[in-house]
Amino acid sequence: MGAGPAGARGSRSLHTYPRPGAVRAVFLRRGPSTVARENPTRPVTRTHSRKCLVIAYVSGEVVARGADHVVVDVRGVGYKVFVPRQPSADTVALHTHHVVRDDAQQLFGFETRDELALFELLITVSGVGPKAGLSLLSVSSPSAIAAAIASGDAAALARAPGVGKKTAERLIVDLKGKIARTGPEREPTGLMTEDEAVAALQALGYTTAEAVSALRGVPPAGAATTEERVTSALRAAGRVGVAGR
Repeated sequence: MGAGPAGARGSRSLHTYPRPGAVRAVFLRRGPSTVARENPTRPVTRTHSRKCLVIAYVSGEVVARGADHVVVDVRGVGYKVFVPRQPSADTVALHTHHVVRDDAQQLFGFETRDELALFELLITVSGVGPKAGLSLLSVSSPSAIAAAIASGDAAALARAPGVGKKTAERLIVDLKGKIARTGPEREPTGLMTEDEAVAALQALGYTTAEAVSALRGVPPAGAATTEERVTSALRAAGRVGVAGR
């Protein structure tokens, strides 16, 4: 095909994805035929529809720190990532939620997938934006937040800056049904899935059976708080990064 204007009009350029590395991303095509693919192995034909690069993971050296964010150097490019707490190490690996708006783009980073999953669940609630979700995770561990939602403890949720009583109550109303079974459903182990610790583990991505199994070796409900039981279960499963600070 010729290199002149006619040839250029008749050709379609190819856009290839970066090789897997410190930043993992997906392309989202806006419109009815939305497609999301992560690290594809073949070129993708560029179309005239708008696309946006969605960053799902950032790994690199922290070169600057702010009150609510870090700047991560990824192969010479600095990414500003909002975090619920300052990472202790100078080299970080963060699972990120990428917010793309017409006027801005923001990255929210978390050291565990479970923390990211809970953050993304929190911001599904009307009136709870990314900053409120980050605020909740800055003052409480995921297990404590899940336990507060499961037990209906609005006061515990409202301790987060910017999260008032009404927002806390809305979180409980909207999310409690998603993380807890309605009614006592007995498992073969003899435990009841109305157990608040089971509901809290479900909020962190456990199935009912996995949650019940994880709680077998922890103190019973009357001997410890829901948060203590969930923390013990997570530690026994080797997921101490989720259990607390």
